Formats: sequence, structure tokens, C-alpha cells
Amino acid sequence: MNYIYNDGEIEFAKYIKTNPPNKIWWDSVSYVFDYGDKYFEIVSVSENADSQNEYDEAIIGQFRKHLKAYVHGKHAEIVCEKKAIENLYIVRTFLYFTTFREYTNTEKFLKIAKQKIKSMLTLKKDIFGDMVSQAVGGCEEIICHPKSKEVDKVNSKYSNLIDCGLLLQIDGKYLKAFVEGNGFGFHIGNDEYFTEMQELENIAGQYEFIKI
Repeated sequence: MNYIYNDGEIEFAKYIKTNPPNKIWWDSVSYVFDYGDKYFEIVSVSENADSQNEYDEAIIGQFRKHLKAYVHGKHAEIVCEKKAIENLYIVRTFLYFTTFREYTNTEKFLKIAKQKIKSMLTLKKDIFGDMVSQAVGGCEEIICHPKSKEVDKVNSKYSNLIDCGLLLQIDGKYLKAFVEGNGFGFHIGNDEYFTEMQELENIAGQYEFIKI
């Protein structure tokens, strides 16, 4: 699977760079660039991945344009208002999956025991964690830099080259408007939308940042 932004989508990114939006919004599954009478957005979308496993998915950052005013939902939050965009990058990654395998009896027991201990210590019900602990097998999803040596080792039939959103530099800090770790949605840490260069350096081995 190759999901690479086309010329029209690259023009979308260039427009944002040269015409800063009135507001940027976040609502966990999208970033919205609000121009008042119209808005653009980057949306987290699931697609079928090329994989040796039947149900593996790739999460992309899809561009959408709306020629109408943006009406925000109750969970939307303003990231910033009337800010110049100093630099803008398309974020690209390479995704592949290991072959699904069944867990051994020992692995199954340890996963269930670990979840039970976690529940006892936190005194909280974790339905999702309970479901995961009951899994009989699994595979790993791995993301890496598209130009890394690791890519050459992957079967081309099961490779996924993905543009997963944008990185924007505003006031010297960085807004990660891209899907991370093939996880659905746009997650922020500690209720802070912007990050420092040091954090980007920590994930540089997984992503290619293509300057626009």
C-alpha cells in the first residue's frame, strides 16, 4: 500500500503555510484549519494494510477541504489563533507487520496474571485490558524511517508507505498534526499541543519530515 499525498494535497499544505488559518482546532480524530468561510482538516482514517495477516490496518492522515464555515463539536478545542506558520513538513513513515503467531500456554498465563495484578493495584476495571489479556495470539506492527536499511529487508508485498499528516512549526515549537505509531487519532500528552525539538529527535528514526 502506498498512500502518498498527491499534487493537490501538497498544494493544500502549501496553502496552509502561506495563508495561516484564523484558528487551528483539535478534536482527537482531526486537526482543523479554520478560515472562517471554509476549513481544511487532517482526519485519522483506517485503511486495509498490505500484510500477510488478514485484518491488519494502516492509519493515514487524510486531507479534506470544506467550502463552508466550521461548526465545532463539544469536544473540539482551540490549539491556537492567528499564528504564522514558520515551517511545515509532510510526515512520512514505513509500516509493516510481523506474522501472526499463537501464544504459548506460558505466555497466555503471564498475560492474564499481569492484567489481574494491574487491576488489583489500580482498583479499576479495565475492559479493554481484560480483552487483550485473553488474546490467543498476535503480531507486531512496526514503523520505521522510509529510507532506513530496515525497509530493504521487508517483503515488498507487505510494505506500506504512508503520509500520516503534517508537522507545523509555530512560535519556535512544533505541532504534531500527524498519526503516530499507527494509532488511531491524534493524541496529545499532558494537555499540551506543542512539543520541543528534543521530542522530535527521539522519533526521527521512525519518520521522514519533508519540508514544504
